[in-house]
Amino acid sequence: MAERVNIVVLLEATSGPIAGRKIEIPTGAPLRVGRTSKADHAVGEDSYLSSLHFSIECDGIQCRIRDLGSSNGTFVNGDRITEQVIQDGDSIAAGGSTFVVRLEAVEARAAAEGTPKIPTVQYPLAQPTFERTARVPRREEVPTWNGFSRAQSLLLNALYREGEPVYAVLDAIRDSRIPAFLDASGERYARVDEGNPASPYLVLLPPQSRLMDVLIKDGWNRGWGFYFAASVTFDNALWHWRNFVTLRNEGGQAVTFRFWDPRVLRAVVPAMTSQEAAGFFGLISRFIVEGDKPELALELSLAPRGVYQQALVLL
Repeated sequence: MAERVNIVVLLEATSGPIAGRKIEIPTGAPLRVGRTSKADHAVGEDSYLSSLHFSIECDGIQCRIRDLGSSNGTFVNGDRITEQVIQDGDSIAAGGSTFVVRLEAVEARAAAEGTPKIPTVQYPLAQPTFERTARVPRREEVPTWNGFSRAQSLLLNALYREGEPVYAVLDAIRDSRIPAFLDASGERYARVDEGNPASPYLVLLPPQSRLMDVLIKDGWNRGWGFYFAASVTFDNALWHWRNFVTLRNEGGQAVTFRFWDPRVLRAVVPAMTSQEAAGFFGLISRFIVEGDKPELALELSLAPRGVYQQALVLL
């Protein structure tokens, strides 16, 4: 008969507003995580979590996560789930936060606590996301864009620093004026998937485009979409994104994957495996998307083990 080994579950937040926090899951009772006091563990700092977002229950042998009908979904290793057994090292994305699952045997934990602690360097081998915060340039180091504030100039410098073509993917459902703005700009644009009414628009943005005035001053921090840099033609970029607008679930039903929503992009892309990230990025070198706070932007790029995150401070 197999020996029953009690385990302790820890959720370690690796990105989002509570990065670094560890949440311990008690054995024998579900722990509900959400944004409000309705949850057993409230993460009020993450405005993209639902009131009750997900629960985790551990019976001493295995642990199971359940989505609690959240608005934006719960993702385990990049896959949206309803209910699933989780393992040590799994990545959970919910709202604007990403967690790594740590399972520890009680005996091993007690033994470790009884020995002297030696400082070590830990490498997140099971976590495909790497994050750091970019240095905030001194005021005199920031090239100013005519008509834009310092914070807006920082964002524009980040977008165009590599000299690659810059594109935006924009959601007309968030603001019905977007098609009119695109039409008046004179820039090249198109709906990504004409067969899906929820589809966003793709637009190519030269550095001096007058459309930037609207997008940066009016659209930033309003969930209009995201930006990316890629040395690809407009037609190739359009073809790339067309593959992701409508996906099939396990039952074969067509579902719209709203990857252009900044909340979804921030939650899903950092949790992708290396293979998933390579397919999603294609020839795209960088994504830049608004952060969960007005003064933050998030830059996403490919790394050997998955997705690399860098927070850009816009102050």
